[in-house]
Amino acid sequence: MKRALSQVSTPGTYGDSGDENNNDSAGSPTSSTAGDQVIPFESYEDVHTTMLSLKDLCNDHDVRKVARRAMVTLRTIELQIAIRQLVVRLATHLCTCPGANSIKILTGLVGALSSSEPAVRCEIYQAMVNLHELKDIFRSEQLPENIHGTLSGALLGDLNHTQHHLRCAVLAVIPIVRPHGIESDSAVFDTICRYSMDAHPKVRQQALSIILQQHLAGIELPVEMYDECVVATKDDFEQVRLVAVELLWTISSVHPEHPVVIHKYKVTETIRLLDDAFVKLCDMVNDSSTVVRQRACSILGRFKNVDIKFLSQTFSKQVMSHLRRYVPRGPRNRGRNRSAKGQPAQSHIPTPEGDVDVESDEFRLLDSGAAGAFVHGLEDEFQEVRDAAIESITELSGASSEFAGKAVDFLIDMFNDSSDRVRQCAIRALLAIGTRTPLNLTEEQMLIAVSAMKDASSTVRHGIYGVLGVSLLDKAEWMETLMTAFKANLERYPDDQMPIYKALQALGRRHPTIIASHEVVRSLLGISKDYLNRESRLDDIYYAGVVILIMNAPLDARLALHRVLPEFVYSHLPYLRDKYPDSMPYDLIECVPSRYPFVKQMLRRPHKVASISMLASEDYKAELAAGVEGLSKCLSQISNRSAHADVPAEQLSHRINELKKCAKQGRLPVADDLAVSYAQIIVDTLLAKSLAGNTLRRTESLGLAAQIMRQAYKLECTTLGLTPRNRLALVYLRLFAHAVWASALSVSGCARRVVGLLRSDLQHRAQRTTDHLLRAGLEFPELARLLRDLEADVYGERTDSPDEAWPLPVAALATFISDYTPLAFLVHGQCQRTNAAFTSTAAASMRRTLEFNHMFPVDLPFSASFEWLAHRQQIVVSVRLPTQQTVSHVPPMEAFVPKSQLHWQMHWQVPVLLPLGSGEETAVELNVAMRCAADVPVWDAMVVGGQDLPSTFAAEDYFRLAGDDTEQFVSVEISKEPLRIGVNPVQFKPPATAQTRI
Repeated sequence: MKRALSQVSTPGTYGDSGDENNNDSAGSPTSSTAGDQVIPFESYEDVHTTMLSLKDLCNDHDVRKVARRAMVTLRTIELQIAIRQLVVRLATHLCTCPGANSIKILTGLVGALSSSEPAVRCEIYQAMVNLHELKDIFRSEQLPENIHGTLSGALLGDLNHTQHHLRCAVLAVIPIVRPHGIESDSAVFDTICRYSMDAHPKVRQQALSIILQQHLAGIELPVEMYDECVVATKDDFEQVRLVAVELLWTISSVHPEHPVVIHKYKVTETIRLLDDAFVKLCDMVNDSSTVVRQRACSILGRFKNVDIKFLSQTFSKQVMSHLRRYVPRGPRNRGRNRSAKGQPAQSHIPTPEGDVDVESDEFRLLDSGAAGAFVHGLEDEFQEVRDAAIESITELSGASSEFAGKAVDFLIDMFNDSSDRVRQCAIRALLAIGTRTPLNLTEEQMLIAVSAMKDASSTVRHGIYGVLGVSLLDKAEWMETLMTAFKANLERYPDDQMPIYKALQALGRRHPTIIASHEVVRSLLGISKDYLNRESRLDDIYYAGVVILIMNAPLDARLALHRVLPEFVYSHLPYLRDKYPDSMPYDLIECVPSRYPFVKQMLRRPHKVASISMLASEDYKAELAAGVEGLSKCLSQISNRSAHADVPAEQLSHRINELKKCAKQGRLPVADDLAVSYAQIIVDTLLAKSLAGNTLRRTESLGLAAQIMRQAYKLECTTLGLTPRNRLALVYLRLFAHAVWASALSVSGCARRVVGLLRSDLQHRAQRTTDHLLRAGLEFPELARLLRDLEADVYGERTDSPDEAWPLPVAALATFISDYTPLAFLVHGQCQRTNAAFTSTAAASMRRTLEFNHMFPVDLPFSASFEWLAHRQQIVVSVRLPTQQTVSHVPPMEAFVPKSQLHWQMHWQVPVLLPLGSGEETAVELNVAMRCAADVPVWDAMVVGGQDLPSTFAAEDYFRLAGDDTEQFVSVEISKEPLRIGVNPVQFKPPATAQTRI
């Protein structure tokens, strides 16, 4: 058997057993040398082992040899089908190797189609799809005409094969290859549309999925496909209906104004395709599948500009009159069932609710349609469907105030839902509606909200407080009921104090008429108009809430309460203003009567937070000046070589903490901020010096070296106006960080393998420090002497035997680290710091989570503002994926819009390929960073990483990485805080592959 297998070859392709240059051996089973005989793979394990070892193939000859074995195996029909299927996947992986000829491999796969079983042909077609996605091979390179003709014949022959798996695979290849006779887009659509009515559901699903992929690739869908998609929504197969609802919305968004004619009972009605698609998707809310119902409810929120009569029908299970039409019954109705007095005919058969009245003179324009679609969605037994319905209601409410008014009642009913997640979704929806238009609550709705305030979840309670804050109450009694509920919650949940105060603040602004009522104020404060009132306690949080409610009313309403409010309320205002500054209005002094001059004087005094934010406090200025002076003194002592040992790192850290406290009170000047940043690097430097040579704390030394290197780069790249002396100080710090890193590596075995490269790296870095020293034009004799000593000790010629290792001079590095003294860092008032901040994101305006098709990359929209940015080309946007992997992107220059000199606004969509499957809702984080040119490429990135050298790192790896543009820079983050964007992949399954079938 082995002898028979070894004699099989593939003439004219990679199945040839000779080298590529030996054209004479194209038809022979073996080459001229017996050692090059091509033997096919004979076992599944052999193929799998070869596939795992592809990354270890060192030259092009080995790649071609494996490719020839693979092609010979495909032509050996005696082998098992599973082995040949795996060989097809091996051929796909071979195309990713640098030395492989993709066209020859593809030619071999096409040649194997004629002699392969349906399962192997299916795998070959899937391999072509994968090659197109990986290398765009059918567009980047032209196939020979004979190969294209062979492939076209195989595709057209397998298109009507009896096995549905093969038909699915062929449908996926047709839009890529475009066989003879199906070259145009219309021909491709016509061919694929025919199979959307195939007998097998998998083929129907595949056809609709490919049509959707063609639309996402930029090809416009014809409006004639709409009827076929409507039929597909009634399919028995769940996956077909899932893709059909996506296509239904896609076509309606491309052709929204296309007229759709409805013929019924000899009555013709014309509506827009957008409205008809909306009604058809509303009908899918009653689907038997939970996944289909959820998808239908989610897609309903994407519709824009739907007619209000269809939107209103979604909240009523009874078909409204504007969706009924008159039925012309004809002459047979004349005179039938008339009463004795000649009245019009009436139905003599009573019609129960829900049945069709055949005697009625009206009929439904759309049989079930939008009738109660969202009612069914909100009453669904699965919380995923209810969540999707609430999200769609939120989106549609933003386009129609009438629809939003109808939705409020149903959303408030969701406060009684058994799921916390559903209640939170309803709260977010009501907040979104109430932010645009205040919610006019009825008494029943208010009582539902009050009862929901007893929820055990703090998130739900805080959300309900926010909903009540954007609501309007019609009667004063409702306000008293609400305040009683707030009082009970303040006693039951003390942590809810500030959210309740925020709600009271909003309620006071929205209810001037109720607060201006004397009786309501007396009832809330518990005061009497006939007796002397007892002064309330300042530590009573309910009393403070009532005062916040009253004082946040408009000024006219507060002025009307002069005769009602007792004196102690006004005397408490300065204290409450200082204790709750965010809850009191800015014009509080204007409502105090003139008979209380002391209260007015106390309110004119700026409260603590305002005085600090405006830098009006002399104590703050004195504290800031003292902190800066102490920090400068410590830095000057450290820079003095004779006295730096007397200044421990703890003393410098204490000074830094003092200035950071000042930074919390008010923004530090740029010069002081730079001094604090440099001092923090010096603290790490002193700690690294104390750990030098300690093998037990080697990992900590590597981390300190990374921290020093990163902060030195950040300080230099993000500061405009630095002097050459300051840049020299930062370059010298990076030389010290690298010396600490190399010293930590010297105790491990990894440094012995790349000792020559480490020496060269230290030499380049020291030379760069010397260049900066000369460029600064200043004399630093101690620094020049230290650099000469380092050069003499580390870079001297080797004197040992050539057979022995050439180790790093550990003693020289230790001497350099122990004698290291940081240079002085003097800043002036003209320096500015580059910073970035994320502004309003486009994703937040679209929906709470960004939905995308998990089969394609997703664009993450965001906006960011930059201050004091000199070079836009240094900006990169890093995306932290759910797998904790970080991907960096360089934004185009046209994404930056100038605001003023050195100030920019960036609007961009970051293209990211997320490794997520359908239904895996998660979030990604965006950060803005600057790329700094590295002093020494590759090595700076390793030092910043703070890790050991990889076990396989060698000289060739160094030079390969040094030629890579991405290794020439060090990225430092400049955004104040990351932007978190929720993402949710579209939940429909990708087409089945041969691998999943096995």
